[in-house]
This record gives sequence, structure tokens and C-alpha cells, in this order.
Amino acid sequence: MLKEVLMEIKNSNYISKSDIASKLKIDEQLVEDAFSQLNRMGYIKEDNNINSCNCKCSGCSLAKSCNKVPIKTISITKKGEKLLQK
Repeated sequence: MLKEVLMEIKNSNYISKSDIASKLKIDEQLVEDAFSQLNRMGYIKEDNNINSCNCKCSGCSLAKSCNKVPIKTISITKKGEKLLQK
């Protein structure tokens, strides 16, 4: 099941755990567990991108409200890519 979840991550433009659960016909909690295991095993990397803006906009009038909503990104590591090639 982990490899199937990893393949769905690779093939998705937008990663949605509920969409993955629906496509694989499994419970969403199983997908959550799979993400945790894939991350722990080094097949994916999760990044919350909180305050990671590289723009130098401290003088901007909107700087105080900028990046208030964290965006979680998930990327497949080289180890994960090797698993998918098998």
C-alpha cells in the first residue's frame, strides 16, 4: 500500500489525502499513516514552509499579514524515486 500511496503522490498535481483515499478505496486515516511511514522511512519529505519566504518585503505594507497560512509541500526523495522505479 505504501508504494501505491507514493505513486499517487507522484501523479498528483495537488496532493489531497482524501482524494488519495478515494482513489485507493481505503480509509483516510490509513493514508495519513502511510504519509507518516513514508516520511519516517525517507521516501518523502514534508515541509511546512512557515515563514520561508525569500522575498525581502519587510517594508511592504502587507508584510504583517503575509504568509499567515502555511503551505505544506511534499516531495519525493531520491530514495522514493528508486522505490517507484522497481
